[in-house]
Amino acid sequence: MRNLTAEEQQVVDNGLNPQETQAIIVVSFIVALRLLGIFLVLPIFSVYAIKYPDATTPLVGIAFGIYALVQSLLQIPFGWASDRIGRKPILLIGLFLFALGSLICGMAENIYQLIFARVIQGCGAVSAVAMAALGDLSRPQVRAQAFTLTGISIGAAFLIGILGGPFLAGKFGFHSLFYILAGLSFFSFIITALFFPQTNEKKLKEATPKLGDITSGNEIRKIYIAAFILSFMLNFFLFIYPLSWTELGLTRAELWKVYLVTSLPSILLAFPYIRYAEKKRKLQPTTIGGWAFISIGLLLYLFGAHNEWLLYTIGGIFFLGHTLFQSLLPAFLTQRVSWESRGSATGIYNLLGFLGASFGGMFAGFLYHLNQRTPLILGLVILAVWAYMGLPKPPDTDSLE
Repeated sequence: MRNLTAEEQQVVDNGLNPQETQAIIVVSFIVALRLLGIFLVLPIFSVYAIKYPDATTPLVGIAFGIYALVQSLLQIPFGWASDRIGRKPILLIGLFLFALGSLICGMAENIYQLIFARVIQGCGAVSAVAMAALGDLSRPQVRAQAFTLTGISIGAAFLIGILGGPFLAGKFGFHSLFYILAGLSFFSFIITALFFPQTNEKKLKEATPKLGDITSGNEIRKIYIAAFILSFMLNFFLFIYPLSWTELGLTRAELWKVYLVTSLPSILLAFPYIRYAEKKRKLQPTTIGGWAFISIGLLLYLFGAHNEWLLYTIGGIFFLGHTLFQSLLPAFLTQRVSWESRGSATGIYNLLGFLGASFGGMFAGFLYHLNQRTPLILGLVILAVWAYMGLPKPPDTDSLE
């Protein structure tokens, strides 16, 4: 490995350079604005969708999960297309489709129309493309930091969404959230068209993605498995968690208070710790800790679903564990694959993530309909098997330098 110049060494020592900082700000804004619309709906979807004409718990589970299923099926095609024709055009197409689907969701009058609208909404599969772009625009040595900063913006969007969603739905109606979602997506479309950083489009078009680069290797497979399981567990949890609160007498419009309290551990602890762990090169304990917190949360839930204070504790522990783990996976993946395969690799990653989210929502609806504890038992079994198979490990950034 060649010796670094003084200027290059200073950049490495100081972290992100100005170009990377600008790229992260723009990409983070686009991703956060896009996800804010999802987070507005996610925490309260089940308790409002069950009120639609013809709705049953299994059909609500389908409406909840079908969006993620369609997203998962389109992640690889969108990611591959972005490797061939560029990130920006594919982002614009996806944002437009998502906005159109959101408008149709807002006009749905029964559960079947809502399911159809969620399919259209799911066609805006841009997550893989945004991840690949951020990987293109940051060096391997600081990529975990780049994705952590993007994770902070996503965390802020999550907090605003879970607080604002219940409040806005209670004040203006559930349909209004989809119109807000469409407006946010159109705004993201404009931001992307005007300010999205340029990647080397000519280089992308001339390159050929390497299939072996994105599918081989034990650690890459572990990242893909983790993407599926974490998304499965999150949608699993977010389907049954608000239902437990409504059974205790909390109104749907008051759920924002619950999510405010349960988000505090993630806000105060997760991202500062990840930044510290990255500097000390101790990211492996972070993944183990994330798995442990998720497992403890579900274990407590199994016995404390009817206790208010324990429910607060369960939510805080679960969200902290998920945030710790989820923030690191995109950085691990984009460090382990070459740039010409990055869109395809993140496509597979998001395919499995959205498949996990889809199955998580659908299984939660069906299993909760049978017995309220069955989803929690299944979740704990999945976590135990996952730990036995092995959790992802951080790559050696020195070898990538």
